[in-house]
Amino acid sequence: MGVRPAIALSAALAIMSFAFSAVPLPAWLFIALRALSGATGGVLMIVIPPVIANVVAPSHRGRAGGLAFAGIGTGFVLSGTAVPVFASAGPGAAWLALAACLALASVVMLALLPRSPPPEAARPGGAAPAWRRDPAFLGLAAAYCGSAIGYIPHTLFFVDHVARDLGYGLAIGGWIWVGAGVTAVLAPMVAGLAADRFGYAPVLRVILALMTVGAFIPALTHNLALLALSAMMTAGVMVGLGFSTAGRTREIVGAEAHTAAWAAQTVAFAIMQAGAAYGFTALLAATGSHRLAFVLAGIIMAGGLGLELATARMRRTHADRP
Repeated sequence: MGVRPAIALSAALAIMSFAFSAVPLPAWLFIALRALSGATGGVLMIVIPPVIANVVAPSHRGRAGGLAFAGIGTGFVLSGTAVPVFASAGPGAAWLALAACLALASVVMLALLPRSPPPEAARPGGAAPAWRRDPAFLGLAAAYCGSAIGYIPHTLFFVDHVARDLGYGLAIGGWIWVGAGVTAVLAPMVAGLAADRFGYAPVLRVILALMTVGAFIPALTHNLALLALSAMMTAGVMVGLGFSTAGRTREIVGAEAHTAAWAAQTVAFAIMQAGAAYGFTALLAATGSHRLAFVLAGIIMAGGLGLELATARMRRTHADRP
């Protein structure tokens, strides 16, 4: 199957999963539909960045990719604003509205999607690609997986921590989350402009550093302004990290291996994200401490950034040898 048919099929399956969720279903079927929508989103995350990178001039590749990833942030904002409006008419109406929005977005996407030749297939029976053993790629994977773990407390517990633990109320917690969504729209576009000028590696490291600091903030203060900043720095900037990781992956492995290498990064991220959700939930149930969860998240992301820096230096040292 080519790239365009795979994208069209994924979009159609996602629309179907949203539409069918509007009717009462057994729990197992509802869970299956949610899993289907997540899988199709994963396919789109894997195949679209290489398509864009292959057809856009190198001098504009960052801003083009950033604009594409800003769509994720737009969904982030809509989930906190439009969905509650539709939900007032019942959950079925909300699901149908989401399906309609997704259908419209899919038509626009397919109309504007550039055509790109399919990536060169790997030769069967050959040795494993060299990029799988590249220290820089492995360090990048460690940083990306660390961020998948480290931003989970913000997505699961942050609003509840602000609203209930600190007593600011659900309205304040919700508006902070909307602010994080706006950041998720802007972050990849700003990161794209910066990547075109400075390259993906420094942009990636700045984003990782911001996310790490943001993860620690709720463990250190109850100040509302700093908590809002924390949500933007960790949850909001996360979309910019996805964009910069996709671009940095291409810098390391090259154009031909970009799709396969980025697919490996995306799958590893999803696995770590799911495991972290269970792990942090169990930690909170056992300790009752949001503070411990935020501290642990910051430590994990700091470790990932440290590994990325160390392995990139190893790669440069190896390249400089005669």
